[in-house]
Amino acid sequence: MIKFEYVGLRYGVGPEILSDVSFELEPGSFHFLIGPSGAGKTSLMSLLYLGQRPTRGQISMFDNNIGSLNRMQLADIRKRIGIIFQDFRLLPHMSAFENVALPLRIMGKPEREIRNNVEELLQWVGLGDHMNVLPSTLSGGQQQRVAIARAIITRPKLLLADEPTGNLDDVIGLRLMNLFDQLNRMGTTIVIATHNLQLIEKYKFPCMVLNHGSLEISSPTDKAVSQSFEA
Repeated sequence: MIKFEYVGLRYGVGPEILSDVSFELEPGSFHFLIGPSGAGKTSLMSLLYLGQRPTRGQISMFDNNIGSLNRMQLADIRKRIGIIFQDFRLLPHMSAFENVALPLRIMGKPEREIRNNVEELLQWVGLGDHMNVLPSTLSGGQQQRVAIARAIITRPKLLLADEPTGNLDDVIGLRLMNLFDQLNRMGTTIVIATHNLQLIEKYKFPCMVLNHGSLEISSPTDKAVSQSFEA
């Protein structure tokens, strides 16, 4: 599904943030993305959701060379990607329900289908009593759950999440990880950036370890994983 070949990324004339990054993610795989602060995790996530193009190297997604696609073709690829940003990026003038429903409306889904799916998902993430309120009236954890619901409502082929359980209590965090696990079992490829070593040890998915701009994929029990948290 995803292939990076000797990808490098720099901003302006500064040093490379990512250097010769090469890896492949198979359809239906699940990876944690880890690394010390400044390792390039945010930059790698940005490349994965097509927020920017690499300075050099080649990225292929869904059997397409990203560098050869025009704006409309890139937009079509983005429709297959769900993104959970660390700063949520909810639309402040829309209710929780409307924020989650927005991707389905963009896809042209019938209103009855939208209402049923959105209500069911918001109930599941514990926001059944907050569907019609604005994001500004919600706590940080509640806003995070709205952002998560919006990202997964379309059952994307690829789900990217930046610290999705960071502001949540253990019960809700476990419920959402179980939801990600279910999505993965249904075929969604998932990459979760996290600083939570307990999460990695519990779920035991392979880790994409970034360090000084380079990347390796390791087992959660490998020394490189524990060293990443010590850095």
